Amino acid sequence: MKAFLGIDTSCYTTSLCVVDEKFQILADARKILKVPSGERGLSQANMIYQHTRNLPELFERLQPIFQQYELAGVGVTGQPRRRPESYMPAFLPGLGYARSIAAMLGIRVYIISHQENHMLAVLRAVGNIATAPFFALHVSGGTTELLHVRPDAQGLEITCIGGTSDLSAGQFIDRVGVALQLPFPAGVHVERLAAAEASTVVGAPVFCKDGYISFSGPESQVQRDIQAKKRTPSGCCSHTLATVWRGLEQLLDTAAAQHMTQLVAAGGVMANGYLRRQMAKYCQERQVRLLLAPPGYSTDNGAGAAFWAAWRERS
Repeated sequence: MKAFLGIDTSCYTTSLCVVDEKFQILADARKILKVPSGERGLSQANMIYQHTRNLPELFERLQPIFQQYELAGVGVTGQPRRRPESYMPAFLPGLGYARSIAAMLGIRVYIISHQENHMLAVLRAVGNIATAPFFALHVSGGTTELLHVRPDAQGLEITCIGGTSDLSAGQFIDRVGVALQLPFPAGVHVERLAAAEASTVVGAPVFCKDGYISFSGPESQVQRDIQAKKRTPSGCCSHTLATVWRGLEQLLDTAAAQHMTQLVAAGGVMANGYLRRQMAKYCQERQVRLLLAPPGYSTDNGAGAAFWAAWRERS
């Protein structure tokens, strides 16, 4: 029986995933990078150091799978986006492992971008990469973009048609979380606190021009509210998520005006239950087919890369 390995070494997580020929996940192993308390991120050197330490441990966890299955292909993320100028050293450890394994076993390595990996993690769940173009939202710790996506032989040709002009949704959420002394990345902790807010919160207006939104003003206001203790921690978190949704809704309106019929929503922020529910409601009202990653696969993982390797070997 054949299996396909996916590797992703992102800014915050070291990830391995193995799928079979039917794209079903056989094994998934991840390790979140350690960020010192109070900090908002890591240097690239620290990311590389932690990935280099984490990868052997994750491979050892998957040893039983490698003994049961014949590894027939490797997918790996090699850059943030599929653009010539897109580069980040954090992806070098994973890329090095993938190329070494492929050379040793005499199998092919398929290199995609981290952004494609997120989209493909969603498409793996439906088991198909359609040839027709579609719209997508990539909402993560460092990215909030509205995309037009066209599948091709290299993966997904992605064109950005909107997004944020300053802070990403993930940065907005993380900055509020850090100000409230929550662990970083703060998304899951902000969501948990927001769920405890009893009052109805509508969020702040979000400026939008030509398909680009701005979260810097609302984020500054929340920071002032935290300092002045104008809101409870749960109120701040609920307000933040409601504001993020108001921004994302304006991006979706841009796509709807261009006759959107299918939306792929990916990235770590799309693991948030509130945002998923709001987006599902929006798409249902407009008869747009919404594709979301299965629980646990919106955040950084290697499933998309593994799926791409299996898809290419099948075709």
